[in-house]
Amino acid sequence: MSYFEIKTRHLALKITLEEVSKLHIHEEIIPEMYEKLVEKIKQDGFFKDPVVVDEKTLVVLDGMHRVAAAQTLKLPYMPVCLIDYDNPEVKLRSWCRTAFKKSSSSSEALSVISRLGLRLTKVASIDDAFELLKARRFVVAVTDGSSVLGVLSPSSDIKTIYDWVKKIEHALKNSGFDLGYVTEEEALEKAREGEVTVSLITPTITKEEVRKVALRGEVFAHKATRHIVPARPMNVKVPLSWIDGSITLDEARRRLTEYLGKRQIKTLPPGTVLDRRYDEELFVFE
Repeated sequence: MSYFEIKTRHLALKITLEEVSKLHIHEEIIPEMYEKLVEKIKQDGFFKDPVVVDEKTLVVLDGMHRVAAAQTLKLPYMPVCLIDYDNPEVKLRSWCRTAFKKSSSSSEALSVISRLGLRLTKVASIDDAFELLKARRFVVAVTDGSSVLGVLSPSSDIKTIYDWVKKIEHALKNSGFDLGYVTEEEALEKAREGEVTVSLITPTITKEEVRKVALRGEVFAHKATRHIVPARPMNVKVPLSWIDGSITLDEARRRLTEYLGKRQIKTLPPGTVLDRRYDEELFVFE
């Protein structure tokens, strides 16, 4: 396979084209998000950034909405950045949920959860809660900053657990709570500072669980995984005429490799703010 490789301090980034039909997404998409992306790609006339993909299994780690956009545009190929998912520098964390409702208390949020038929149990400490989440005993741990409760899971299957996370989210939204997505550290801090009614700490999915669910054609709830990849290529700008099926995949890959080889790459440090803040090192094609 022809690809353009960037060797970073942490891992190799292999940029190429892959058949969209061979890619496996692992999270749900939000329709309105990918619909806007479809219009942007059509307007630009190119595919700007590659999706990050596990080289071994072609499971998409970052870029679910771009895959959906490519499918909608009926593009047979799309740009990907292949990485070694087993590299220990590639981390996997969770997105926790915060719930806020003015003039509400944690007891109201807990009542919403209980009405779903889920049982809650008091936990001695947040450290104990993390251990029980890891053991797949809890769907979520709920804290208001002063106490911690665990929502007992009806199943140890991580896909089923995140199905329940989604049900809890919907129930809280339907009860008037505003939901946010934050890191574990931010969730605990917001609860301690009283910035939210409650924080819901979610279990961290493992890499093997990501692969297993994606490869059996299923998806986790949106915002189930938070992949931390130490480096990311950007701005490859692949013309749609190369990936619309009018030329072979081999020829399209050859053109892309040659095209990228002629362009300068600007390296930007972690913490760079472009369209958002990026916590990884960026390799931007100019």
